[in-house]
Amino acid sequence: MDKYQDKEAAKDDYSREKKLGADARWDMEHDHGDWAGDDIDHAHALKRAAHDDAVNRVLKHSRHNSKY
Repeated sequence: MDKYQDKEAAKDDYSREKKLGADARWDMEHDHGDWAGDDIDHAHALKRAAHDDAVNRVLKHSRHNSKY
């Protein structure tokens, strides 16, 4: 995956995370707490995955550009 595709994938993950948060709020307002919990868990998993991807991307580029 090139840098542009990686950036677009990160944006997609962020959008899905925000949508899941909105879905969870709607579920809570309509007494579907178990559904809300699933949405929140999925959103947190996306956030962790996006963070891990960002860290790996930085590490990959720093090793690639290293002079050693």
